[in-house]
Amino acid sequence: MDTLETPNRPARRWVKPALLGLAAVVVVGGALGMAHAAGVAPMMAFCRGGHAAMAHDFIEFRVGKALKQIGASDAQQQQVMAILDAQFAKHQGMAAAHRQIHQQLLAALTGPTVDRAAIEAVRADVVSRIDQGSKDLAQALGDAANVLTPAQRAQLATLVQQHAEHIQ
Repeated sequence: MDTLETPNRPARRWVKPALLGLAAVVVVGGALGMAHAAGVAPMMAFCRGGHAAMAHDFIEFRVGKALKQIGASDAQQQQVMAILDAQFAKHQGMAAAHRQIHQQLLAALTGPTVDRAAIEAVRADVVSRIDQGSKDLAQALGDAANVLTPAQRAQLATLVQQHAEHIQ
């Protein structure tokens, strides 16, 4: 006898499938969030897919504007832009990596049994990619800062602080 079906209670055969469906949505949503986090460069977190060129142009514009505001020379601007371009080049293949991670997670979640080892492997890979991306970004920031004088770095810090206060 179905424990949900009694003379006083109508059959609720939809409860268990609905809860399983909701759980699947939550798990897949979390997995896709991890994949998305690994599939984008730290400086391009706001863009997806074919919009990487637009993100690059926007960031290049903003950095160029800030460099002009602090009086960076043409040589300094070129050096910083070269560092920025190299950073973007390192993350060129992120869209392909995002698709690969997505496929791995879907395969692990949609088989006859949930492949927890595969999910853990994807998680470890995602964390490793995020860690490497943050190391690359920290290196690039340090390299760009070395191009500027201490006075220019102080001016830039003031600009960043003013911008942060303005957007809050």
